Amino acid sequence: MSGAAEVIDAGGRTSGGAGHVVWLLRAEAGKLLTLPSLWTTALLTWAVTALLRLVELPGSVLVHTQAGFLVLGVLAAVQEHDRGGQIRATLLAMPRRLPLILSKVVVLVLFTVPIAGLVAVTAGEPGGAGYLVLVTLAASGIGVVVRNGVGAAGTALGAYLVAVPLVSAALPDGAFWLPDAPRFEPAAVMWTLTALGIAVVVFRFRDA
Repeated sequence: MSGAAEVIDAGGRTSGGAGHVVWLLRAEAGKLLTLPSLWTTALLTWAVTALLRLVELPGSVLVHTQAGFLVLGVLAAVQEHDRGGQIRATLLAMPRRLPLILSKVVVLVLFTVPIAGLVAVTAGEPGGAGYLVLVTLAASGIGVVVRNGVGAAGTALGAYLVAVPLVSAALPDGAFWLPDAPRFEPAAVMWTLTALGIAVVVFRFRDA
């Protein structure tokens, strides 16, 4: 036997190794996939995208429908805080916070990629799918930090739909540092990594 032998508890969890990772991912996927609000948001986002494509708005349709993905990311992040403190039960079952939040990110990516692909294709902008995944992850990071659905959604929507266009128009020389929907560019990646990095630190050290 190796020194990293796994111990299986009564709930089917393993104390280490691949089995533990699989259990953690399955647990997070189960919580995420059973959230009606996420499916509703995804469906509405696709429907609005199709409608905007039909009316032939000037410019990118995804500039507008990225709002749905921002809300999606927030909902995924705050659902355990909005469910009567379910996060405390999760932390009792899985006290190692870094693997826990990383598993949440992985599951959210797997959930978002096909939806982003469908919406981007519907908009006639298949290259924008990566950007939609990035803003979803950034919004989830905001949700982890704020822990309130309304506050987090307001922050994410305000940042991407209000602050970015205003700052970009006022300071065109600084546009390199701002995400430019729906382009998958370094600025969009940087914003997402920053939001997730702050979220990981806050989640690791803040009380539930």
